[in-house]
Amino acid sequence: MDSTEMEIPSYFLCPISMQLMKDPVTLCTGATYDRHSIEKWMFTMENKSCPLTKQPLQNTELTPNHTLRRLIQQWCVLNPSAGVHRISTPRSPLDADHLNKILQDMHSFQLKALKKLRSVAGESESNRRLIASSAAPAALISVIESYEKGCWYELVTACEEALGILYSLPLLDDTLDSIATSKCLASMAAILKRGSSNARFHASMLLQTLTKKGLGGLVMNANGDIIEGLLKLLTEEVCHQATVAAMEILTAIASDSQRSRIKAIEAGAVSVLIESLPDQTPEKKRSCERMLCLLDVLCGCAEGRAAMADHAMGIPAVSKKIMRVSQLATEKAVRILWLLCKFSPSKRIIDEMLQIGAVNKLYLLLHCACSAKTKRKAKDMLREHGKYWKSRSCISAVNFQE
Repeated sequence: MDSTEMEIPSYFLCPISMQLMKDPVTLCTGATYDRHSIEKWMFTMENKSCPLTKQPLQNTELTPNHTLRRLIQQWCVLNPSAGVHRISTPRSPLDADHLNKILQDMHSFQLKALKKLRSVAGESESNRRLIASSAAPAALISVIESYEKGCWYELVTACEEALGILYSLPLLDDTLDSIATSKCLASMAAILKRGSSNARFHASMLLQTLTKKGLGGLVMNANGDIIEGLLKLLTEEVCHQATVAAMEILTAIASDSQRSRIKAIEAGAVSVLIESLPDQTPEKKRSCERMLCLLDVLCGCAEGRAAMADHAMGIPAVSKKIMRVSQLATEKAVRILWLLCKFSPSKRIIDEMLQIGAVNKLYLLLHCACSAKTKRKAKDMLREHGKYWKSRSCISAVNFQE
């Protein structure tokens, strides 16, 4: 409930969120906070001091303040007319014995135990941290690795359940290394292709974490099928976060090596990006920029430029984004055209740029506020092919040699 709706005793409010505390806990400094707020302060925001006293935290142990919780519950019971709802008694934090019992149950009642593990993981950050530092991640990865064998509902469901739990945990480096093994990545690739929407989202986010941790090369080298799964994720647009993650991972893969770039091109990355560009309106600026950045990387090799030139929508789709989305999008679109004109200047490409109005845009860029390197590439193209374009253009006023 919002603290502005009625006057709440100040000592019932969490000093961080200024909301009514539901699960008051006390730090080693003696200050009391709501469990959710202080866990976010310490673990998510990674603060190492007490918000009130500013003292450094010698430990992160949280002691339940049962007396204060009972007082808050009594106050809530006495104020129902003001819209105050009774706060239920919070569950005790997960302990090692309870966690070990759940992990043991996974051998006999896998799906039931996984659902129980998901439930306790969702209760608090301290529970998730305990699970992350135990044998649970290894057990979850073992379940995920069986996904490709899954031909019946319960096993597939168990694999996706394990993936969702793993995604919710603060993953340690050892766990990330285990995820980056070929066996686990093979299952992740299969999930990206045919898993449920939630499972595909969780897989993409975990792969994005691997990429951010510098394990992008491992992702590529371990299983090329991941590229196909990521491209399918782009075309089907499971959700915005998954789309962003897929583009970031594909960019990391394509930037990793020439071999990686060619694998992405052979999987159809250029076609998928070209066909997705028309839907990227100015309102979807960041998504459009990411696609053009990835297309720029792919066009850095002959195979990428050939795929770009062979696609009927290639040059029109890229040219349309010049001066219509952002300065970065313009810069990348011009660079893609420059790569084609410099390294693959076929008569068809040169003619098509004139026919669709890309040449006029290049001329306009010389007189617009854009980056120096964008203007330089526009000038390069106009100088290289200007005489030909001028001879075939009805706009005689265009000075291609400027």
